[in-house]
Amino acid sequence: MDLYNFPLGFRSLVMNKHRTAAGLEDPAYLADTIRVNAFDFSRIQQQDQRESFHLITGGDLGDASIAFRFLSVSGIIRASSGAKLADAISAVEATFDVEECQLASPATGGVLPFTFTDVTEASTGRGTAYTDPVTGIVTGEYLKERFYARPAGYPIITARRSGGDTVLFATELACPDPRRYIDTAEAVVLNSGNSYTAACPNWTAAIGKAVAPLLTIVMSGNGASNLTIDIGSDAVAALVLNMAAAGSGTFTVDCASGVILKATTPRADLRTSAVNTYPLIRAGGDTLVATNTTNVTSITVGYRQARG
Repeated sequence: MDLYNFPLGFRSLVMNKHRTAAGLEDPAYLADTIRVNAFDFSRIQQQDQRESFHLITGGDLGDASIAFRFLSVSGIIRASSGAKLADAISAVEATFDVEECQLASPATGGVLPFTFTDVTEASTGRGTAYTDPVTGIVTGEYLKERFYARPAGYPIITARRSGGDTVLFATELACPDPRRYIDTAEAVVLNSGNSYTAACPNWTAAIGKAVAPLLTIVMSGNGASNLTIDIGSDAVAALVLNMAAAGSGTFTVDCASGVILKATTPRADLRTSAVNTYPLIRAGGDTLVATNTTNVTSITVGYRQARG
């Protein structure tokens, strides 16, 4: 069983509609479906910081980062009539039109979830036991995943002379965030009931990829001058906020961008820890701990588990 046995989706378009969410064949859509034959998400753009030696072989390596991931999708558009085929072609072209994506989601610049389902034997806490419909053997978990992407080019539709009511299609999308996320988001809560300590799962150490959470802090009044949110005892990543005069309300800390808000008001002044001391949920998961929690009602750690 692999991801081609499940539906894939972008915006309102469902590909592999002839397969159910459980990976079974749905005969009702065999004649009218967009069958994905190739879904390649291996192309990664890496940015290297490096400098070659002067007049000799070799170079100095610096920090490197992953920039974009590209998704290549191709297959067959199949319809039960010529009219339905023409409409299906238009639906594919409209769905993967970058201008339409930007109109659909101006706030993200047209970047939207591309969803698919795959099978895994790793424990994520999010999948369900998958039983092979042929053998009846439990082969592991299956779960819905997503990339965040927008079209990198216009779809290619190729009609064959004797293709009947089918055409070939291909399209490519670009992901500004290369991570592969579990579709269901996590919302781990730290409060007095768990001593402001909670485990945050993130696949396994061998499979997972670090993600930056969104922290939502609810205060009932002025807090401590050194509210600290840390990954276990990893003081290097400890975020320290001076909440002594912050008052009551809801505060958000975006650990990816470093933006700190009280409701919608910027409050970057609250951070007293060093630059880039924002906690990450690393591969294999981490335990987040909050200390000096005077008047802290709760801290919600919002994120999606990710893998490479």
